Amino acid sequence: MRNPFATAVVATCLVAIAVSASEGEVNYRQHTMSAIGGHMRAIVDIIRGDVPHTDHLGTHAGAMADLAEIAPTLFPESSKGGDALDAVWEDAEDFKSKLEAFREATANFKAAVDSGDQGQIMGGFRGVGQACKGCHDNYRAE
Repeated sequence: MRNPFATAVVATCLVAIAVSASEGEVNYRQHTMSAIGGHMRAIVDIIRGDVPHTDHLGTHAGAMADLAEIAPTLFPESSKGGDALDAVWEDAEDFKSKLEAFREATANFKAAVDSGDQGQIMGGFRGVGQACKGCHDNYRAE
C-alpha cells in the first residue's frame, strides 16, 4: 500500500525542482543578455570617446561575438518568462532568424574591429545595434 503523504512529498519536490530549473534557466538567460548589454554599453563608451580604452574594443567585440554564438541555446521552452515575450516560442522561426542576424552582425563587427578600419567599425557597430533592435522590438518586454 502506498503512503499518500510520501507520494505528496515526492510530487511537491519534483514540482519544486522543475520550477527551480526553469527559474535557473530564466536567470541564466537574463544574466547572459545583461552581459551582452554591458559589452554594448562599453563599446558605446569607447566609440564616443568617453573613455580612452580603444585597445579594449576588440575584447568587447569578441565577447559579443562569443555570446551571440550561444544565444540560441538560451531560450528553451522551459525558460518562458522573465523579459522574453511568449512570441519567442510562438514565432520560433522568425526569432531564430533574428538570433542568426545578431550572430552575423557581431561576427562582422568583430572582423571590422580586427581590421582597424574606422568606417568598417562604425558600419559593423550599426549592424549590431540594428540586430539587437530587431529582437527587442518584437521579443522582449521593455
